[in-house]
Amino acid sequence: MSYERIIDQYITTNDHFLQEFIAQTLHDYPNKKNEWTRFLLREAIQNPEKATILLYLKVEPEDVEAAMMIKEGLDRIHNSIRHFFTQLLLDFTPDIILENQHLLTDLINDQDWDIYQVLSEGSEDEVWKEYIKILTRLESESDFNMNVYLLAKKIAFTLVKKNYITRDQVMMMFEANRNEEWFQYDGYLAVYMMGLMEMKETTAQLVSLLTRDDDMLLEEISEALISFQTDEVVDAVKVYLNDMEANIFATSIIENIKTEHAVNELRNAYHQVEADMQGTIFEALVHQLSPSAEPEIQDYLNHVGSSNFIDINLLAYSYFKLLGIDHPRLGIWRDNLDKR
Repeated sequence: MSYERIIDQYITTNDHFLQEFIAQTLHDYPNKKNEWTRFLLREAIQNPEKATILLYLKVEPEDVEAAMMIKEGLDRIHNSIRHFFTQLLLDFTPDIILENQHLLTDLINDQDWDIYQVLSEGSEDEVWKEYIKILTRLESESDFNMNVYLLAKKIAFTLVKKNYITRDQVMMMFEANRNEEWFQYDGYLAVYMMGLMEMKETTAQLVSLLTRDDDMLLEEISEALISFQTDEVVDAVKVYLNDMEANIFATSIIENIKTEHAVNELRNAYHQVEADMQGTIFEALVHQLSPSAEPEIQDYLNHVGSSNFIDINLLAYSYFKLLGIDHPRLGIWRDNLDKR
């Protein structure tokens, strides 16, 4: 059974732990169905004890129905989880954010509301002016400001969606940064736009940067490469699975490309990496939800009793339950989850 068929079958389960795992495994997967996200949203609204699901949800920016669900949910939920819902609203398009301005006054300042108005109704020149201004603002800040950077990504998103920027222009921004010691903000945003524009031809250039000591750059590269969903990405990235510096990001990329080739390369890497790196490979194999990975998953469980870095109980319990394998330790893992 394929990854997506497993999610289709089990997303409606009453098992809280399986739903938590499903929310986790869908977090970085770019091809998730809108109805999956909406169902998990509904679960969190109707069952406050499932609010942890919201930690992992990513909404499709143009999913109007999901935005309506969040808006309606804000009238029903407890104040203790209200911030999860308002934060999700920031992931939508500028138009949807403007429609919900009254719910976001605490998260967006007056100056930035004017920018959202330009993104919704402004001309091409006006959007470009905001883009240049936001880059200047980012570079002038003494400390990194995540809210300003996320607003910059909203402007970049608008440039792409309204066809105000070309692939050649994005490549020029990227190339201007690629050989520098440190990327500037326009370089980060260029990588983000390469993902939005599905510029799969840039796979080799992006992968070559995986050893950079720059987490923001690596996050954008990972998201772009995952969005391509190709075995070409797997083949380019697999050489970094045994690299102590790049292992975590490389593993995450291949974990979220749902092909049998990706599973096979993770299985091969499991037997080649140092023992202290096998945990990340184990977690990636679990999230692939492939029966062929059972030997490596079982091997890891036989040799590792606990971990401070990964939730072995949730991972093992979810893998065997979702694949319908009656493992003798299922009850133990479930008891451990109930006690946590």
